[in-house]
Amino acid sequence: MLQAALTALHHGQVIGLPTETLFGLAADPWNPAALDRLIRLKERPMDKGFILLIDETMDLDTLLRPPSPLAVRLMKQFWPGPLTLVLPARSDLPPFLTGDSGFVAVRHSPSPIVGALLAAWHKPLISTSANRAGGVPSDTAEGVRAIWPDEKLVVLDGPIRPNALPSTLLRVDGDQATLLRPGAIPLDLLRSHLPDLGGA
Repeated sequence: MLQAALTALHHGQVIGLPTETLFGLAADPWNPAALDRLIRLKERPMDKGFILLIDETMDLDTLLRPPSPLAVRLMKQFWPGPLTLVLPARSDLPPFLTGDSGFVAVRHSPSPIVGALLAAWHKPLISTSANRAGGVPSDTAEGVRAIWPDEKLVVLDGPIRPNALPSTLLRVDGDQATLLRPGAIPLDLLRSHLPDLGGA
């Protein structure tokens, strides 16, 4: 099934996969046709930006401006894990990845299925929850297929945590951290590392 997912990605298709939180949709961020398909499936505007899944072998310099000491510390503390960091992006990163904000969202997932896919893919992957905009994300592979029954999506199957929350979304700009979305990491744990955390 992993090979089928890789083949689909190489052909500009969107796939489904379980992450450490919820089932998601994934696509090649450098393929315009894949982006068009993903936006159509999600029924969402292009200006929201996307989360990029990475692994430990990927060079963050291709995505980010040099991360601040605070960002590096959070990566070491919480990655791999359900923390999405929104960090200053390289100026040449496409605006559809940043939402034209100058920031890009990245996460190192601990999911073994995501890890195996990224190890074989050798590039970041766009990740977004497996639901139409405003809908409830699916928690099963069958549920993902049921949302888009006519798409013949390749969906990697695997367990997720019951009643899982989405990843915590944290913007870090220099030495300032702002909580954009609460999620799987408890707020008190975040505050133990970030006593001046804003946005909560």
